[in-house]
Amino acid sequence: MPSPVLIAIDASPAYAALLTPARRYCRPGEHELHVLLAIDSTFAVHDKPAPYTAEELEEYPAACEEQRLGDRAVAEAVALLQQAGFSSQGCMVAGQPVEAIVAKVQELDCELIIMGHRHLSRLGRLLDPSISAKVIDRVKVPVLVGAA
Repeated sequence: MPSPVLIAIDASPAYAALLTPARRYCRPGEHELHVLLAIDSTFAVHDKPAPYTAEELEEYPAACEEQRLGDRAVAEAVALLQQAGFSSQGCMVAGQPVEAIVAKVQELDCELIIMGHRHLSRLGRLLDPSISAKVIDRVKVPVLVGAA
């Protein structure tokens, strides 16, 4: 059975850079790649990809756009990994990124996490500690942190 690896992305275009180390260090047939995007609960319109109603588009335009970008990023990442020969799945969940990543790692019993780093200044790290640093502190599996 292929070993699960979690790739935690966001909806920024930089997510594609995280697919390179996944392709470099993982092997099709040996690793199953799971793409996860955690979206802030305030921007989660639906639990699963679904068309937006006219009311939702009018009342929550920013949330609809944020969720649409997230859905697209996950779908594109999964498609690129599948084109590279990997068994790959993706999902977007509403919640805090650290909790979502840790929960998914435990659920899948992952052997590795691949995620990005935002290159915060010292002041930025003091005011808003790195998600990758928080994940590293809470999991017992290796975390490959790539430039995102």
